[in-house]
Amino acid sequence: MKPVLWKQIVGVIAVVFMLLLLVFRFFSDKPEQHATYDLNHDGIMESYHLAEGKLTVTQPDDIDWNSPPEWNVQSFALGDATGDGNPELIMVLWKRGSFDRHKPLWYEREENNYSCHLFVYQLIENKLIPRWCSSALDRPIKSFTIEKDSSEHTYLAVEEGYYSTYCARRPIIWGKEHSNWTWKQWGFYRM
Repeated sequence: MKPVLWKQIVGVIAVVFMLLLLVFRFFSDKPEQHATYDLNHDGIMESYHLAEGKLTVTQPDDIDWNSPPEWNVQSFALGDATGDGNPELIMVLWKRGSFDRHKPLWYEREENNYSCHLFVYQLIENKLIPRWCSSALDRPIKSFTIEKDSSEHTYLAVEEGYYSTYCARRPIIWGKEHSNWTWKQWGFYRM
């Protein structure tokens, strides 16, 4: 076989392999996540289950909460991310629009882009209540964990990417950057 033809065959195989890898990445099932936690300190553990972009929180005879159908929840964590002594439910989710019903006065109209958000909820009197919900993040979150520094202050260890384009209505996120986010009065800020 001629060397030029061999290089072309190898090139075609590499392109097909990369396309199959992209198809697998974007069309494979979303990972499931399950946890139990006593977020409201009532002595009864709640069950948190994330499957196919939907988060369900249940507690026998008391709590039955589902994330809204327009949210695509990617991951969640449970713990005191704000450092106030009260644990929270922290979610990374994708949804259309930067704001909800309460957009800033200086915005004339709502943008309807599909974007990444970070939401913080508390469980008060057996009801999940939003404590803080970000507008569209300038860099989408790929993953995060709640951590503590040497002084026992909590922060989010975040892996961010960059918005690029969409494939089959799913975002393609390029790059990887690690950052730490700390809670300051009203919201998370990069340290």
